[in-house]
Amino acid sequence: MRVTSGRDERLGWTGDISLFAPTANYLVDTRAFLSHWMADVRNSEYASGDLPAVVPSPKGEFGDSGVGWSDVMITVPYSVWRSYDDTRILRENYPAMQKFFQFVRDSAGPDLLEPGRTTFFTNDWLHLDDPTEQGILGTAYYAGNARMMAEVAEALGDETAASDYSKLSADVRDAFTRAYVAADGTVKRNSQTGYALALGMDLISDQALVEKVGEKFVAKLALTDYHLRTGFIGTPLLLPALSRIGRDDLAYKMLLHKDYPSWGYEVAGGATTMWERWNSIMPDGSFGPVDMNSFNHYAYGAVGDWMFQNIGGISALKPGYQRSRIAPVPGGNLTEGSGSLKTVYGLLSSKWSTGNGPVGLKATVPVNTVAEVHVPAHGRTAVSESGRPADAAKGVRFLRMEDGAAVFEVGSGSYDFRVDTDR
Repeated sequence: MRVTSGRDERLGWTGDISLFAPTANYLVDTRAFLSHWMADVRNSEYASGDLPAVVPSPKGEFGDSGVGWSDVMITVPYSVWRSYDDTRILRENYPAMQKFFQFVRDSAGPDLLEPGRTTFFTNDWLHLDDPTEQGILGTAYYAGNARMMAEVAEALGDETAASDYSKLSADVRDAFTRAYVAADGTVKRNSQTGYALALGMDLISDQALVEKVGEKFVAKLALTDYHLRTGFIGTPLLLPALSRIGRDDLAYKMLLHKDYPSWGYEVAGGATTMWERWNSIMPDGSFGPVDMNSFNHYAYGAVGDWMFQNIGGISALKPGYQRSRIAPVPGGNLTEGSGSLKTVYGLLSSKWSTGNGPVGLKATVPVNTVAEVHVPAHGRTAVSESGRPADAAKGVRFLRMEDGAAVFEVGSGSYDFRVDTDR
């Protein structure tokens, strides 16, 4: 048994929850806690619209935060709304969100590039010797913030603002591509995080260029035998970026590594909570930097969002899972998986198995909701539901073939999809 200790860390770092909130919303009902905490965030907002790195902030101890941290003013209300379709958190925070977004907008130049708000936190925090161009971080978040603000404004009926934010997001994405993505697909400075942001945040609109960027991304990962080098900002988007380019095989490979640096390395080392650093304990047993080395620091656990969507197979197409997506992605030598979530409408669940026979996928969809179920199959006629051809099953409607799966729309109820590999 290895006994470890960590620093006395109880501060409300804004970046950590900004990155982890989507995962947290799967694990527990965060509405009460995060709505209450956002009141503290609003009260901590500076006249400029910026925020401190810690909320509540010890007086005079922490100054301005930086990219990925102060963005919590937008990311947390947005993620809570997406998970629970509760517009109250949007209404309560909308003026403060607009104020912060204007601060970001003012920080950008006429070229729409945001230099990165280099204040308390700079670069991709705690990356492993793989720095990212600061403007890549700032501009990526600028585009993402604008996209989220467009959705929020539309949800609140502010159509004029929604149109403005939506157009701005598209323009910033184009500016990002022009400034940071070369014609051969290289993202400036060639960092893992740069590629993860460009692909995972959907910042490149030209599909041919996306494919080139994907090739460069894979080549970059190959240099470390597909081991991560990302910090706080890049890690949550690392596996989604691989899924975006159809490389779920590599996403599983990176997820399931057990040697340093990886999530599995921590587990193999006896960790029962997430470490702050990939190198909190080194392979030789020595400790990482002792002045800042927490062994209970959840930020890198943001990978849970990808796991819930791909192993559990559950994601929201509309806020609150009024329309959901059930689309497990088998891989990594897994032969079965499942996921369940208590949505505001009721239990949403999936359970899949590849076993030794036909693919099987069971789904439960709550009342007053609709789900799109993706069944891995080479054609619609190969899929049955509860022993009947899926096309003829009650409450099931074929929509399309997509990425090697037959997609069916289903209403509330329980379903049992099977695939006949001979058909």
